[in-house]
Amino acid sequence: MNNTFYSKKKVKESDAALATNAALRFLSRREYSKLELYQKLCLRYTTDAAKAAVKKCVENDWLSESRYIEMLHRHIISQCYGPLRFVMEAKKKGINSSLYDEFLRDTDWTSVAVAFLSKKIPQNANLSFEDKQKYLAALARRGFSNSVCINAMEAYLGSSFDL
Repeated sequence: MNNTFYSKKKVKESDAALATNAALRFLSRREYSKLELYQKLCLRYTTDAAKAAVKKCVENDWLSESRYIEMLHRHIISQCYGPLRFVMEAKKKGINSSLYDEFLRDTDWTSVAVAFLSKKIPQNANLSFEDKQKYLAALARRGFSNSVCINAMEAYLGSSFDL
């Protein structure tokens, strides 16, 4: 059997204009970070073409990391994730901490955690100590700090929460 079909290596395109067109197609669907768009372009284009395309997108304000971090922040809040998850996602996408620090400070993370609890805890539930621990652990797994978890549980239950 001839294995030349499987052994052929795809040749990457080196035309920066084609890479820019591909970048615009990606950006027409959603926002991307510079790193994310660069990595996506490098799958089909050479590194020089991908760099040139990303640079042109930034120069023309088609690509904006500030818009991307706003989109990421809205997504994290809508999914009821915490600040640790937000920072992890931003770092994974190559976002500078100066862009997301303002969002960390200005967001009321306790209210986000309370929103998560209101989705998960049944109405008029009489929670045992083990149930409370389970919901606190769920908040911690979603990226909330211990103090935010306890404050959210107290706010949701309307009383002091004893550990």
